[in-house]
Parts: sequence; C-alpha cells; structure tokens
Amino acid sequence: MSQPILSIITCGKNDQYAGNFLQRLQLNLSKLESNLKNLNITDVEILVTDWSSEIPLHTVLDTTNFKFTKFIYVPLHLANKYSPDSGFSLTQSLNTGYRKSQGNYIFFIDGDSYISDESFSKLYNLVKSSTLTDNIFYWASRYHLPYELHSAVSSINELDAFILSWKGNKDNWRHDRVNLGHFEGTAMGLLLSKHICEESSCWYEKLNKWGWVDIEIHSRISKKYPCCGDLEDLDMYFFHLDHHHIQKAGQNGANPCINAPDFKANNDDWGLNNENLMLYKK
Repeated sequence: MSQPILSIITCGKNDQYAGNFLQRLQLNLSKLESNLKNLNITDVEILVTDWSSEIPLHTVLDTTNFKFTKFIYVPLHLANKYSPDSGFSLTQSLNTGYRKSQGNYIFFIDGDSYISDESFSKLYNLVKSSTLTDNIFYWASRYHLPYELHSAVSSINELDAFILSWKGNKDNWRHDRVNLGHFEGTAMGLLLSKHICEESSCWYEKLNKWGWVDIEIHSRISKKYPCCGDLEDLDMYFFHLDHHHIQKAGQNGANPCINAPDFKANNDDWGLNNENLMLYKK
C-alpha cells in the first residue's frame, strides 16, 4: 500500500444498532474495498473505530479480502472513561480514527454508507486534483437505500445492480439534501484537509450522544474556511443503508444544541491521543 493521500474514517459498535448494523457495516466496507480494487487505487486507507464492542467488530466481520481497512478497538473501560454517560460516542470515535490516519485529506462517513464505483472515482480524482486545497471543505448529501432492499441481500453485486437502475427513478427515493444556506445536518460525509482537522481538533467531544454534531462542526469550521458545496453538485451520489423506521428514538440520548467556545474545540488529548489503542489489520 502506498502512502495514503486520502483517509476514509468511519465507526461503529457490535450492538446490532437499528436491526442489522453488522450487515450494513459489512456492505459499506466491502464496497469501499471493492472500489479501491476495481479502480486500481493503492493510496487510500479505511479506518474503523470500534467503540466499546463486547465482541470486537474485526472478529465478526468478514475481512478475508480486505486490504486497506484497519480497525481501532476502544475497549469498554476506556469508552466509559471518556464518555461515561453515553453508550456510543460518535464524535470521539471519529476523532480517534482521525488520530490514527495518515492521509492528507480526510473523508468522514457514516458506518452504514454505500458509495458506487463511479462516485468513488470522482471523489478520488477530486482529492488528487488541484481543485481541492487545504483551506476548503465539502459535505456529501445522501439518498436512502430502503431497509427492505439492503436487509435482504448480502452481496454488493446485488446492490450495485439495483443502483444501476436508480438514476431513472431517483425522484422516488428519500433524499437528504444539504442546505448550505441554512445547514441542518443530515449529510452522509464530510471531506476536508488534515490541516483543518489539526487546527480545529475535528468533532466537539462534549457532544457524545446523538444529534447536532454535524451542525456544530459546520458552524465552527465555516467561520474560517469556505465550504465549497455539496459533492452531489459535482455529480457524486452517496447512499445510506436506511434503518430509520426501526431506530429507537433517543436510544443513546440527545446532545444539547451548543457550540464549542473556540475554533479548536477540544483539549490536546482529543481523539484518545494519550491511550495505547490496539490497531487491527488483516
């Protein structure tokens, strides 16, 4: 593997959140690995923070053909140390993944995301081009793949075939469109440089439950660096493996709608930087 230019960072927990999280994460990671193989890309890494799983994710997922994915395991005692009032901390998980990353650019995505080869190729070309600089960032809107569809399959080939037929019917799909004039979250991904991540310390770790985290980071970063829009406007389409109709409301509690007091949101130990965390790779 070459020195990464791009680090794709996601996270999860082996608790079958909203019905079939393991299956959704497996489809996500398998598709990312397939993207890289099909496009002959060697300078991208995938990092998954496993936040407090009793049985670690890397032991239950099928990683047989994984070449680019690394798992960072945060055991329960450490998770309880950093977020004692929350069963899962999205902000700390993503920050922990970032601290182990090596890429010049970072793409934070949901654990149950899905990216086609075509859109991944465009994303990679953007990262490699002079258009993307250290001082701008992008969000990524998402279309929702219905639960009834993805829960019934175990193969990315089946989902790929379905997505090929999607463009003619996309108006019928539920769509979370990023509104940069009045940002309300609901994006699937955030693309930005290592420079912005270091200066801002990424996600505000006092928000260790659900909600508001994307609104907070957008509000903070956009005060200093311009958001250049939605990757969908560059003809990149991203999918979410939907689970909303079976998600338990308030399962992890809700964050207060507060912003970090400073551009650098966190203390120097953010992202569990002082901990000796185990890194697993096939």
